[in-house]
Amino acid sequence: MSPVGMQFLLHIAPPLDKAVIPRTKGRLSSAGIDKVGLVTTTGAKSGQPRTHPLALIEHGDGLLAIGSNYGRPHHPAWSANLLAHPECTVEFKGPPKRHRAELLSGDERAAAWADAVDFYAGYENYRVNCAPREIRIFRLRPSQP
Repeated sequence: MSPVGMQFLLHIAPPLDKAVIPRTKGRLSSAGIDKVGLVTTTGAKSGQPRTHPLALIEHGDGLLAIGSNYGRPHHPAWSANLLAHPECTVEFKGPPKRHRAELLSGDERAAAWADAVDFYAGYENYRVNCAPREIRIFRLRPSQP
């Protein structure tokens, strides 16, 4: 990714997505149509709601959220939030809905990683850049209200 692209993803896209996604019923974002959703977690330390624009990948009976943090050395804050408080709200391709996050491991993680790299080949570069950190992959499944 170019330095300009990285600056866009880090500084411009998140506030833009937080404004655009709710106004388009979870359909349009800075990445295009049906690529990014808003995931609202509960802060691991603060207990306060935190909303994050995340690329979401449809996978089986849920969505995948990839904790790549753009290949940086540390896990993204939202992933720590989901580990501490797996209940979240997802606004993606429609109005916000309750979901429950599950950290994937083993064969499930391997299959999800293959789907993630098919969705965006850059994830493989992120994996190399952030090594030895293993990128967290969460499955977000709809839960009952």
